Amino acid sequence: MVGVMEEIARMTAAVDAVLNDRKAHIADLGEALGAIPEPGFGEVRTMELLAERFRSLGLAPETGLACTGIRVTVGPEDMPEIVLLADMDALPTRGAPGEMMHSCGHHAQMTVMYAVFEALLTAGAPDSFGFRLSFVGAPAEEYTHIDRRKELRRQGRIRYLSGKQELIRLGIFDKTSCVIKYHSMADSPERMATINGTLNGFVAKQMHFIGKAAHSGAAPHEGINALNAASIALMAMHAQRETFRDEDHIRVHPILKEGGTTVNTVPDRAFMETYVRGATLEAIRAAARKIDRAAAAGAMAVGALVTISTTPGYLPFNPSEELGAMLAESAARFISKSAMDMHDHSYASDDIGDVASLMPACQLGFSGFSGTIHGADFAVCDPERAFVLPARILADLVLGLGADGGAKARQIREHFVPVFEKKAYLAYLDECFEERTFAFE
Repeated sequence: MVGVMEEIARMTAAVDAVLNDRKAHIADLGEALGAIPEPGFGEVRTMELLAERFRSLGLAPETGLACTGIRVTVGPEDMPEIVLLADMDALPTRGAPGEMMHSCGHHAQMTVMYAVFEALLTAGAPDSFGFRLSFVGAPAEEYTHIDRRKELRRQGRIRYLSGKQELIRLGIFDKTSCVIKYHSMADSPERMATINGTLNGFVAKQMHFIGKAAHSGAAPHEGINALNAASIALMAMHAQRETFRDEDHIRVHPILKEGGTTVNTVPDRAFMETYVRGATLEAIRAAARKIDRAAAAGAMAVGALVTISTTPGYLPFNPSEELGAMLAESAARFISKSAMDMHDHSYASDDIGDVASLMPACQLGFSGFSGTIHGADFAVCDPERAFVLPARILADLVLGLGADGGAKARQIREHFVPVFEKKAYLAYLDECFEERTFAFE
């Protein structure tokens, strides 16, 4: 054990030296990625920029995974594989140039994980310690542009609507022992990092209300007002909120995207979207049934028709306790424990929850950003904190997992009890695609 600890200490110093030497390079990469925001399954320039960086290291990355994903792997074959996982897509953001921006900080994810990979590779850690190391860039984490994704699904280019779900289907994680992820967060005086935080899961719903057009002044009685149906459905959804238990962390947040074409015509079409979020699958299913009833009630009230299209969304994220404990130890080597928010639950969602249902995974949340996440004012305010410090923490974690032939990574994988086996997981996703129509006269 003493020999292993000495090797880790020696390699840690070598990795730190690389990160110190490459600080400007790391910040430049973050800026370059931030300048090319692209939507999910459309991250073409992002993929090419990352591929160029890996080729400059003498590597041959796999590209075009799940349309625009990327993977590069080093280290001896048949040894435990540690995956550095990063989201690639940007987010529609009102007020940003082109209305598209990395307002969720995915450019920082890619930058940090690239920095960790480069530092470990340059220091010779994978070959010296005897473990596999992969960088995986995953497209389409933000669950947006759903109609475009459904079209890709109809074309057979994807089967599922998120990048990690597609990468799972394609077998990218079939030999993985542990998955490590990073996410940016806004600065706070009391909190520098979140460790072992959990996330809600969700299902997504699109609701098409169909009525009957008529002249809204001369003959409104001859029409069926689809906007009224949607409005009543919204009120019925709000009436359900008192039935949601606090411990289930339910969030329902619909938006009305269409409600008529002209003010002079009774609206014959209305279109609504919502997520139904919760901390457990059972809670999500129960809340989703209530939302379906509310939509049907709105249609019933005015004699309209409603079609409810449901898609899988993401599973709740529950990190591996063993892997999370090691992440906390690594973080404590660089920042004060008082600056760590341990075991925080966020009502947000991420398809890392799907990955973590199949294999050990953990996520480090880290500050260094100003503004509002998902807002046009979100920005890096401290490159050292946003990029370099989390890279040090995660590199330290990888060294602990990868030492002695990946002994810890292997042990954690062997101890892990999955929520799903892969076949059952894919079957669950398939079952979640559902379309129901309620018609009333």
